[in-house]
Amino acid sequence: RRNPACRNSDMKASTYLFGLLLLLTACSNPAKAPPIDLATAASSTVERRISSTADDVEETSSGSMVKGSSAQVLNFSTDSLEIGLRFTDLTVPQGAKITKAQLEFKAAAHDTGLTTLSVRAHDTDSAPGFKDESNNVSSRRATSASVRWSPSAWRWNGTYRSDDLSSVVQEVVDRQGWREGNALAFVISGDDQHDRQAVASNRSRSDAPKLYIWYESDDNGGEAPTVPSGGSAEQREWLGRLLATIENPRYDQYNGWMDPVKQAASGDLYVYGRNFNNYATSLILAYRETGERDLIRQLERLMDIAKGKLKDTNGDGYKNWVYKQGGAPFYGKDTHEMDEILTHSVVAAVAYTFEQAGFDSSARFWTDYLQNDFEAKWRKRNNKPSGFPFLRKTLMHPYSNFVRYHFYMYKLTGKSEYYSEAKRMARVVKDHMKTTSTPNGTGYTWDHRINDGTNQSYIGCQPTVYIRYTMQAFADLATLDSSLFDSTFMKRVANTMAHKVLKDPDGSYITNNVCGGGGKYGHLYYFVSYPYSVLARWDASGRLELATRRAYAATERYREGSPRIYNLPAIMVFTLGK
Repeated sequence: RRNPACRNSDMKASTYLFGLLLLLTACSNPAKAPPIDLATAASSTVERRISSTADDVEETSSGSMVKGSSAQVLNFSTDSLEIGLRFTDLTVPQGAKITKAQLEFKAAAHDTGLTTLSVRAHDTDSAPGFKDESNNVSSRRATSASVRWSPSAWRWNGTYRSDDLSSVVQEVVDRQGWREGNALAFVISGDDQHDRQAVASNRSRSDAPKLYIWYESDDNGGEAPTVPSGGSAEQREWLGRLLATIENPRYDQYNGWMDPVKQAASGDLYVYGRNFNNYATSLILAYRETGERDLIRQLERLMDIAKGKLKDTNGDGYKNWVYKQGGAPFYGKDTHEMDEILTHSVVAAVAYTFEQAGFDSSARFWTDYLQNDFEAKWRKRNNKPSGFPFLRKTLMHPYSNFVRYHFYMYKLTGKSEYYSEAKRMARVVKDHMKTTSTPNGTGYTWDHRINDGTNQSYIGCQPTVYIRYTMQAFADLATLDSSLFDSTFMKRVANTMAHKVLKDPDGSYITNNVCGGGGKYGHLYYFVSYPYSVLARWDASGRLELATRRAYAATERYREGSPRIYNLPAIMVFTLGK
């Protein structure tokens, strides 16, 4: 009996009586997975909305102050240098553990362009009110902690929340002079790319910026909650199931290959670019919806293990991992282009997630490694000191993942040439799509090989074994930048997965390729083991979500306290976040 992780292809589910038995169980179970009794520590929430026009201000390019904004909106990014937001009477104890913090805004206009905002706090015990003095926002001493936030597209009158700001708030609350009831001020600056316009208190007190803080204090008995506040009750329940795979996982002879600690310790480009890529991306998507910092701590722990496997194995001066599958010509080397791309694309995504979460030292290390080891190595090998592409592999799964690499390197470095390359590659992907009919409307199918202008020949529909990497790449990028892959694109890809690839509505049978042909690829075991349902967020038919619920009920029933299947709860957290 072969380990399903030994190769990414050709494992037939018919060899697994285990999978067939689970299939029968899945068909007899209700759609919703059984609830899990999670013991959680007490937690508290503080909500404060700005009520004074003196507490939401703009500092213009000349340094002058505009309280409440003369236009009754707050113009993030291009129209001002700094935005100041002050929240008073915050009943958070000194030294409390901040588990999550977010700012909430009501959009005053349609704004869709890509922009990045930097959020810090005034590093003081209790922030004083803003004054009509030049540079009264920018002159304030800011926290060392900061969060780079790239807002999604805003639509007029919509409500939008920032990324998790807990690291910023924590730095202020940890000050010796902080007391319950003190005031906290945020300083927000933009990148001069595109605006986001929010309703100011001067226009509507009920729609003015709002601050949410979730925290634990010593009054909670010193225990950390298993599930944080925020989100729907069902999403928190699924998050608890995901956290259980970190806190108390159970692996056996059938699924030991899924153990992320073993994956991280492998030093193997094949493992990092494939199964670890799936794992890390699942945690990133769940974190993006919840702000749960235990997910980031898990990623940092695993990346530190992988860091220990980096070394200059061939004497070229660049740190690297090596390929450990098969034989010559790649074994023991860092020359396998496809797995180099898959691996370093997810490393870039992890590095940016670290930066968002305020794990600055980890973000800096991996950004430096990507620029000065991975990329520098391939630029030298390919005699491409500047410009793009510096590395190419014209198969859909590495190609779509390399869009991720360039997008995240833009986010990490601010260099627009990375973003231009990400957009170019995304256009190639979209031009590669072929429309097909599904019961839920238009779908997309695609050839396994990308034709990016190098006259590559057609080799047939992408095999199902590889589309898990392709679909996770699409899902990751679509949640951050709709100009790369918009909702129409994602809905069409989801239609294909839900109706062409997933043949049985109970989730038990998936086909051999993205066009819905080639016979059976596998049964329930495959659907459970890999993130094939990551597109459930865009699937209006609900088939992918239903299959996820049934697969979880079949495989994790009676073992919820020590589960092993990470991708199913991660996908449900991500899907319910829509």
